[in-house]
Amino acid sequence: MGSSSSERSFFRQRDIAARARPRQSPVVQPPQKILLIDDDPLVAQLIGMLVGSFRGVPYAFEHCPDYAGGLKRLLTGGYALCLLDYRLGDGDGLQLLREAKARQCATPIILLTGDEREEIDLAAMESGAADFMTKHDFKPDTFERAVEYAIKTADERNQLLAKAKKPAG
Repeated sequence: MGSSSSERSFFRQRDIAARARPRQSPVVQPPQKILLIDDDPLVAQLIGMLVGSFRGVPYAFEHCPDYAGGLKRLLTGGYALCLLDYRLGDGDGLQLLREAKARQCATPIILLTGDEREEIDLAAMESGAADFMTKHDFKPDTFERAVEYAIKTADERNQLLAKAKKPAG
């Protein structure tokens, strides 16, 4: 069964119009940034490789090896997540975590440590950490899930807070 000349004309005009429109390239979002504050360059290299191998969302990875520089970068607010070592050469991660939260830092922070004492875990959570991970039983898939969950939870919390601040209208 053939198509009528009016149908052919319609499709031809549609095709000409589609070619005449400039093509819009898809909006590409820059990768979200993850900051690692850890004084051990080997740990930084390993974490960087793990973040680079995530199967989900791509992330940009940055490393800062010291307390003061790490806190300064963290407080810029430009990070989706901070991975924070418990034992830093010139301070400890719990101190940095508390100081960041006291300064209203909204970036979720996961405390990483080789210390398996329960009181460190509890202190991290009481101080506002999004999560706590020991380096001894570090597994790439568990790490990726923890990162994605911490970022997602923080985003949802921020959306709820923004809604709560809007005046009823």
